[in-house]
Amino acid sequence: MKIKKGDIYVIGFLLIFSLAFAFAISKITSKERGNILVIKQESKVIKEVPLDKDDEFRIEYGGHYNIVKIKNGKAYVSEADCNDQICVHMAPISDVGETVVCLPNRLFMEVYSTDDANNSREDKIDKVVR
Repeated sequence: MKIKKGDIYVIGFLLIFSLAFAFAISKITSKERGNILVIKQESKVIKEVPLDKDDEFRIEYGGHYNIVKIKNGKAYVSEADCNDQICVHMAPISDVGETVVCLPNRLFMEVYSTDDANNSREDKIDKVVR
């Protein structure tokens, strides 16, 4: 099958349209700085920590552990004993909606703002992935 000139125009238009749409969406969504780190294991909130002061703590699950650090308003997993180490290599989080996940240890960390803390977190259906 031979690619025709019209096919190239259609592909080019769709590519430019999708990039423009993605750019517009990223500009519309605000990158609101969060101030609360919510840590969950097995869908239960185990800890809520403010991001404004530096801290370090150990979270254990079934004989395994994660060490979570908060430094300069950003949270990250500095050490874990899981095999894949994906959580350790994830970028530090500080904006509302950003997450760090460690599946083997069933750890889920998400950043919220104080305004979100006053509202029910269970009401939210959609998330914006960045």
